[in-house]
Amino acid sequence: MEIKTTDVAARLGVSPKTIQRWVRKYDIPLRKNEAGHYLFDEKTIALLERVKFEQGAALERPAAARHPSAAASLPTDNQPKQEAPSPTLDVLRQPSFELEIARISSRLDQLEQQLGQKADDVVSVQLLHHRREMEEITARLAALEQLVARLEQQLNNKPPSSHEPPQPPKRKRRGLRRVIGLFA
Repeated sequence: MEIKTTDVAARLGVSPKTIQRWVRKYDIPLRKNEAGHYLFDEKTIALLERVKFEQGAALERPAAARHPSAAASLPTDNQPKQEAPSPTLDVLRQPSFELEIARISSRLDQLEQQLGQKADDVVSVQLLHHRREMEEITARLAALEQLVARLEQQLNNKPPSSHEPPQPPKRKRRGLRRVIGLFA
């Protein structure tokens, strides 16, 4: 799949001019389309991501740390300034770069382990809280069952009280016989 400069720039979060400058500066071999535009593939994009990473790391370090030989050859007032040699793709393949990637990868693994441990701790605490709540609910339910059993027993053993009014006897139905008696 061939990707255009603007798409690569958007993907890396830089301007298209920066992508073009990196291609020229690091002499990255690319194909061009009929209009003369660069065509990128995934391998080249990965290389440009490393260039971006190295550029960001180089900006964060002081100038003397970026180029150890630069501290020895810093111009004095009577010496003319010399142009620093431009870095090439070999800079990205140096052992220090690989060591830095290994260090970052190791740190990411440590952070993932710590995050997993924190998640396990949180789940354990939540389970303990839920277990306590369940035990409290079970105890309350048992108390309610005992109360219901006592109330049922009291209700079954209770003699009829004398102060309750007796129920009136049922009235007999006499209406049907009267009606039939009228016709007889």
